[in-house]
Amino acid sequence: MGRFVKNRQLEQGALTVEIPQVTTANRPAGQNGQIVYNTTTSTYQGYIGSQWYNISSAAAEKSLVVDKFQGDGSTTVFGAGSGNTLDGSTAATFQTSFDDATDVLVFVGGIAQIPGTNYTVSGSQITFGSPPPANDGTSNGHIITVVQNLQKLGA
Repeated sequence: MGRFVKNRQLEQGALTVEIPQVTTANRPAGQNGQIVYNTTTSTYQGYIGSQWYNISSAAAEKSLVVDKFQGDGSTTVFGAGSGNTLDGSTAATFQTSFDDATDVLVFVGGIAQIPGTNYTVSGSQITFGSPPPANDGTSNGHIITVVQNLQKLGA
């Protein structure tokens, strides 16, 4: 029978840490900050708030994708053919699909936009509360940058 030692320290030069391994059915009730390796899903999971969330999964590994568009001072919807690419030659289309504002990071002129306040997401389109300013053509000061593939890995 083993004992749980609180605040255990790693020995100098230790190369690994052993995380408890459990099945989904055998996970503890959970307390904020707990971490387990779920052998059912082959993921590391952390307990946050009131549930377990995946914090790693080789099967769900993704690369970040960045799309850049330009405003015209009147367009509020970008993606799925609305809005313009940087050179203005084609309609704005995202490289990936998403349906939640927390799945993307949005910047206008390098300033982070707040989901639900500055923009909303619906059907892989981003709708701004007010139109992003037109690009001045020299400083690229109002480029719309959308970082994608931040999808939550789920519980």
